[in-house]
Amino acid sequence: MNTSNKLLNSRELALQIAKLCEDKKGIDTEVLDISSISDLADYIIISSGESPAQLKAMARNVEEALSTDGIEPNVKEGKYGDIWYLLDYGDVIVNIIQTEARNYYNLEELWQNAHFIPASEWA
Repeated sequence: MNTSNKLLNSRELALQIAKLCEDKKGIDTEVLDISSISDLADYIIISSGESPAQLKAMARNVEEALSTDGIEPNVKEGKYGDIWYLLDYGDVIVNIIQTEARNYYNLEELWQNAHFIPASEWA
């Protein structure tokens, strides 16, 4: 999706990021609307991968695609070999996490009161 010449709202950005994770074979990608339950952000993306290389490829894909459109993360955490990459785009927070770590930290349980946006709305 080319977002040049327009500014994305937080929902559009979240949906684009979910697609970018899926482009690199993200597993169980979730888009959570937390705008009504948290001041932290409007959306959280959670997507898993099986290996450090896949996680890195997913994070790089998100960063490079958005950077092309002039969108840069406020904060980014994680490096090659890590089990979790976090990209903070202000109103959208991206968690790219190894499957085993995702199961352990159970982020969906933490955000159980969020509105889950089905893949049919963004895939």
